Amino acid sequence: MKDYLEKTLRQKVNINKTEYLNDKLPLAFRGRYFFYKVETNGSPWIAIQPKSEVGLVMLRKDHARIEKASGLNCAIFLEKTTFYIKEKLVEEGIPFVIEGKQMYLPFIGYLLSNKNEREIAPVHLISYLTQRIIFVSIYEKWENVTVSEAAVRLGVTKMSVSRCFDEMEYLNVNILGMKGKSRVITVPTDIKKLWDDMQTVWRNPVIARYELKDDIGLEKKAGISALCEYSLLSDNKYPTYAITKKEITGSGIKKMKQAHPAEEIGCVVLELGYFIDFENKALQDPLSVALSLTEAEKQDERVNISTNEMLEKYVW
Repeated sequence: MKDYLEKTLRQKVNINKTEYLNDKLPLAFRGRYFFYKVETNGSPWIAIQPKSEVGLVMLRKDHARIEKASGLNCAIFLEKTTFYIKEKLVEEGIPFVIEGKQMYLPFIGYLLSNKNEREIAPVHLISYLTQRIIFVSIYEKWENVTVSEAAVRLGVTKMSVSRCFDEMEYLNVNILGMKGKSRVITVPTDIKKLWDDMQTVWRNPVIARYELKDDIGLEKKAGISALCEYSLLSDNKYPTYAITKKEITGSGIKKMKQAHPAEEIGCVVLELGYFIDFENKALQDPLSVALSLTEAEKQDERVNISTNEMLEKYVW
């Protein structure tokens, strides 16, 4: 961090670890941050560096408390962060330094520069293709897979995959890294942690649900029926099928007679934003199955047990 600060600010920077705030702050702060005393142009300030991932809400509160306790300006040292968090820090005037990339130190007159940062459009909802790429990479345990290689593996354009890599970068998905100057996907060994960490990002693949009066006998199964194929759970009296957004237009399903509440259901068809044919079984993939279940289905303890068993057996 010292070298980066000196190179960017073009001045000598003194940085030393400090414990002088230990008596002024709760013990929890010591577990969350490293503390540094920094001096630039004879002006002292404080820097904190999270020891592990710290959310925006906590960063905001802790930063304010540290400035009050120290009576000095405080900046946050980060190895990496999401574009969303960075934008919010700038919005709220909270100084930060992202090592080797950017710094925002308004108290010494250094404002944000995009010199070393690529412009990436904000992402408010993960795209179906990005989610599909992530899930396929998990199943196939990708290692150092580039944009070009991912495009070939999924049969899509490099431009589409590049946009998906941008989404992953913005959302800080912990599978994206660098190999030389190229962005690559490498899946971590702890897939369950990745899954849990991204719970607020994952998207339900189901676009629409059609409860039809007759069983139309589609090949691919999804939702609860797929879960039953992966586990010992008994299926409903009717099957649940999968059809993609591209396939549904020519299928005539939208014009078929749907079952009224009092009528027996012949089958359910889930229109999906994507379909990953897991292990060539004509079954929706396990991670997408978990996301496709209805709230009512999730309330069933047997369904929850079966879902956990499915993920343990086929994914973790």
